[in-house]
This record gives sequence, C-alpha cells and structure tokens, in this order.
Amino acid sequence: MTGKRNTKTEAKIKAAFTSLMQSKGFDSMTVSDIARAAGINRGTFYMHYIDKFDLRQQLIDDTIADLTEILVENSDDNGQTVTSNGKAICDAFKEEAIAKALHYVKDDYAFFNAISRSGTDMQLYDRLKNVLKQLIVAQAKRFDEEPKHDYNGIPADYAMEILVSAVSSIIWLWIRRGCKETPEQICHIIETNKTTAPVDVLW
Repeated sequence: MTGKRNTKTEAKIKAAFTSLMQSKGFDSMTVSDIARAAGINRGTFYMHYIDKFDLRQQLIDDTIADLTEILVENSDDNGQTVTSNGKAICDAFKEEAIAKALHYVKDDYAFFNAISRSGTDMQLYDRLKNVLKQLIVAQAKRFDEEPKHDYNGIPADYAMEILVSAVSSIIWLWIRRGCKETPEQICHIIETNKTTAPVDVLW
C-alpha cells in the first residue's frame, strides 16, 4: 500500500484503538486505556503519536491514502476513448477499482465500523467523497475533456455532488449494516445506480 509505517507496535495500537472505540467511544478513552489494551507503556505510545487525536487522524489519513491508491491504480483507461459528451469521464469509477476498494474496507471492517459510528465525526465519509470527486476531475483532465456547465440540465457542481454522494452513501450504509453483502453485490448496486441516477451523463 502506501508509505505508512505499519509496524507491529502501531498495528497493536490500531487494534486497541478500534476495540476501545467500540466499547468506550472516542471521548471516553484515554492514552492509558489505549496503551494498556495494546500491551505497551505510555512512553511507547508517545513515540508514535502525540495524543489520541493524532492517532485517530493518522489512522484516517493512512486509510484514505490506501483507498486513493487502490482506486487510482485500478482506474486506467485501457485505451478507451472519451466521447465528446463526457460519458466516459467516470471510468474513474470502474467496477474493478470499486471492488478492490470494497474488499479493502471489508478486510478492515472492525476499524471502519468503529469510525463510522463515532458520533458526529464524519471525516472519513467526507474525505471519501473528496477522493471520488478528485478522481472524476483527474480523469476528465487526463482525456483533455472540457468541463461542461451542466449535465442533463443539472449544474455541474450539483451533478458532481449527486454522483459522489450516491456512491459514498452506498458504501457508508454498507459499512453501517455490517458489510453483510459481498463487495461484488455492492458493486452491482453502484453499477445499477449509474443507470438510474439523474446525472447518468457523468457515468
């Protein structure tokens, strides 16, 4: 994946953080709690993180970096031609790329579940939306596609928001429901949404 540290100690700290998020919640946990659950001393914790806020931020940063890498690496154009109406712009959302990202989420479900239920903190959701939006823009620039002022009568900014919100919300609901469906089933739902969304021209 990315250049994140991923040491055994940090893996223990992440596991402890995830467990405490589920049992105590972020506000109630302390660095001492995390260190105790991870089987380390507080000094070792502070060698890696400033405090619990820094820990949460770094975990989210690493997660977003991994998801971005997965989506970018699996979103090549494969020689396809972008049509003048921009219909292929959203090849950024290829089924293979989304499937690999969903497998990544399911493999680390405990962490995603803990973060998704952390009260009012929607940072991971918001940053996922931003990654998807950046992929669309990057794909358009890559094919020298001129941005349109509207799509099917919907102003471009609103069309973009509808698109990325739809994909992000499907993934977020899947996490909140316990990742019961397979990544492939969620991909099918996203693919179906492509044909029913009012911004289908973006797809």
